[in-house]
Amino acid sequence: MATTFSERLRTRVPSLKRFSERACQDSRHIAYDLLPTLGLPQRGGVAALIGALKPKTFDFAPSDQARALCQALKQDGLTPMQPAIPADILNDVVDYFKVTPCHDPFRPHVGTFAWDQPPADEINMGYYTAEETLRAPHMLDLMNRPDVLEAMELHLGCKPVVDNIGAFWSYPDRHTAKGVQRFHRDYDCVQNIKLFYYLTEVDDEAGPHMFVRGSHNDRALETGKAQTDEAITEAFGTDRLTAITGPAGSWFLEDVYGFHKGQLPVNKPRLLLAIQYNLYASPHCPKAPIMDNPGGYDPYINRIFLK
Repeated sequence: MATTFSERLRTRVPSLKRFSERACQDSRHIAYDLLPTLGLPQRGGVAALIGALKPKTFDFAPSDQARALCQALKQDGLTPMQPAIPADILNDVVDYFKVTPCHDPFRPHVGTFAWDQPPADEINMGYYTAEETLRAPHMLDLMNRPDVLEAMELHLGCKPVVDNIGAFWSYPDRHTAKGVQRFHRDYDCVQNIKLFYYLTEVDDEAGPHMFVRGSHNDRALETGKAQTDEAITEAFGTDRLTAITGPAGSWFLEDVYGFHKGQLPVNKPRLLLAIQYNLYASPHCPKAPIMDNPGGYDPYINRIFLK
């Protein structure tokens, strides 16, 4: 069922006063808070206009791999699972996160904790901050894969902006799905794609990522709110629902406007790394760059995080 303008507006800003307060706190909230008011056709038109005005790579010549990734995104909203990153790189990244304390942003009173020792059963996930994620070994290379950047430029029509990076553990033996473990659309930018790395093996028992193929081009359930499994099945059918499994180090790209969630793990924890590519900065990233650019990384693409 189609939603009215006022219904979509209420999904993010309950009042004009609150909208004004958020805009004063951070001007990036203006576009972010108004985004759910745009229907799918309007989003596409705005994205194309923004992309046309943004910088492009000189003499752009994307690889066949980048073209295949872009085509899969346009058609399904999801790419096939890609081969794992080298084992030595994977081990360095996982070892770093295992010695870096986690936190639960929804329960700040519990403080930080070891990755395998969440202090309460009510904690479904252990998160790392954007800065902690950025400082992981090899992270800049993982963010700046040439095949991904080329695919993103093809898809967006301009150079992408790396935004909203993060990593988190999902814990087994939890009975209630919370947050991103419920089906939802991402309304961070008029066009945004996420790169997901499985840093641990993910099978059907380890909380596979779930995606509704084609829902990135479908306005069904466009309310801005999380949806139940039953509502998703009723709206899209079971044949479009995909569980994404893969070995440690494997990765895939996804149009996160399409409905997605992380399934509750059954018997083993899952470590996921997510990197988002936008047309412009969202409020989910720092207001100022975190670290110096060591060289070799495009300053426009990485300007949110690198000086």
